[in-house]
Amino acid sequence: MKKKIVWIFVSCLMVLSLVIASCAPQQEAKEIEVGQATVVTAPEEKAAVEVVEEEEALLPPEVPKYGGIHTYVGIEPMGFDPAYTLSVECKHQMYGYDELLTEDWTKGPAGTGEMEGPFLGLISLLTGEIAESWEMPDDNTIIYHIRKGVRFWDKPPANGRELNANDVAWNIERQMTGPYMKANVAAKDFPTSIKALDKWTVEIKVPASQGSTFFMISEQVHYSPPEVVTVYKDIKDWRNVIGTGPWMLTDYVVATIMTFKKNPNYWKHDPMHPENQLPYLDGLKCMFILDASTRLAGFRTGKIDTLGVSIDDAELLLRENPVLKYAEFPTSGTSLWGRIDKPELPFKDLKVRKALNMAINRQEIVDEYYKGKADILCVPYANDKGHQPMYTPLEQMPEAVQEVFSYNPEKAKTLLKEAGYPNGFKTQCICTSAEADFLALIREYFLDIGVDMALTVMESGARRSMGRARTYPEMNYGPVVESSFPFKMHMCRSESFDCFSYWEHPYTRALYEEAMTYVGKDDAALCKLLKEKYAPFVLENCLGIWLPAPYTYRLWWPWLQNFWGAVTLGYDNQECYTHYAWHDEALKKSMGY
Repeated sequence: MKKKIVWIFVSCLMVLSLVIASCAPQQEAKEIEVGQATVVTAPEEKAAVEVVEEEEALLPPEVPKYGGIHTYVGIEPMGFDPAYTLSVECKHQMYGYDELLTEDWTKGPAGTGEMEGPFLGLISLLTGEIAESWEMPDDNTIIYHIRKGVRFWDKPPANGRELNANDVAWNIERQMTGPYMKANVAAKDFPTSIKALDKWTVEIKVPASQGSTFFMISEQVHYSPPEVVTVYKDIKDWRNVIGTGPWMLTDYVVATIMTFKKNPNYWKHDPMHPENQLPYLDGLKCMFILDASTRLAGFRTGKIDTLGVSIDDAELLLRENPVLKYAEFPTSGTSLWGRIDKPELPFKDLKVRKALNMAINRQEIVDEYYKGKADILCVPYANDKGHQPMYTPLEQMPEAVQEVFSYNPEKAKTLLKEAGYPNGFKTQCICTSAEADFLALIREYFLDIGVDMALTVMESGARRSMGRARTYPEMNYGPVVESSFPFKMHMCRSESFDCFSYWEHPYTRALYEEAMTYVGKDDAALCKLLKEKYAPFVLENCLGIWLPAPYTYRLWWPWLQNFWGAVTLGYDNQECYTHYAWHDEALKKSMGY
């Protein structure tokens, strides 16, 4: 609660005042800034009376509030037109566009808590967005019933007109020919027909079970008005971007920032407070800050509202400022991926891949490098609440899998000898400078069995591009994305750009085809297949050199509310929390920020 203090000064002796007034030059009162109070003083002050005016108390955090600009660190787009750039890398779409289906906010931390992170391929966690409802009358048909009242931004050439089924069909047709769909949907599963049956109904025909196509279209196609392409030929220029979502892109500075303002005509309301139109915030500032010290400085000073940090930084920041809020999340692992498609490299031999796995003392890394805040088995799925239906603890895995995760350098040397590398071998791995320290530790383990892994340190943008294109010469250090998209089995489908090792096997391909018959229909059957058949097989076959995953930490200032640390819900809907969160600007001001 704030106080405005006004000091009223009275002379002690009227006669003395008159004498002073007659004998000395007139002096004016002065205003002096003291913190947030204004102190008005007069010379020769003799007495003071305090008058206090109380302002209205701050509202509780659970009460929705409108206003404020939210500032955070995000990922820079690689492009703005999903017909030419991987849709998942057109990062502006996460803020300014809607999808046919989306995360069910009522099942996240704000509601039942059934999910706390990425979408798992479970239809029970989704709800309609542009599509008010959907149906699959047979294995070859998907029908979407389009919601009325969804409008494009009030910006030429769309000028706020209503979206309809023809727009939906046009966008799906256009994006199915783009690079992202080709990498994620098998050629045999591509739609044979995409058409609007009427103004509010879209029908899609597919030649096989529609699992992969269903989720790609439902949650990876974003909707632009066709007239944008008619006028500008494409949407490569950010200035021509138009969506239907809550945030309108107003500025983009390369390697610096994306700025968004609130869409005043957004159609959606808060499902937890149905009377409230979204979004609550007035705008977003998505900063691209690669330097860790700069990010931390921005957060410390309150210029950044929320930040993902390491365990060391989390501990330091919480000691410095105990009022900060935080959340801890187990994560899926990273891996070293050796190219199996190149016969001249040693990684084609399972014995080599197993040897590299057994050379690493994972428990030592967890205990000493991560201070116990990490999981040894975090692939293909994270050991968190959402993944429990498909996660098996290491001690319950088959013995062959447990051996892969054991630390046994002598057995590793024997395996290398049996593979024809009695003296080890040399290789190289691409990475960024931020990753180099950790990989230097892994390199030491490899040296103990005769394997010399040189680190090729690259600028982050070039590293990201090479990783996406999968053009690294020998090894890549990258994520295990199965945790975010379990049903897609990315790391064992050679056509996927997340299949970093280029590994492929008839058994996993058959599992993929079976999984596609469950996707969007039978969550329990899908989880059973992933847990009992898929996970043990890929772990035993050492597609990658599996590494422990540290817990991640998300910190935020208490004025950021209706937020619990999860930044991604749904099918890679990054920063979707910005649609629902609010700021308590009065609290922020009272804290001096």
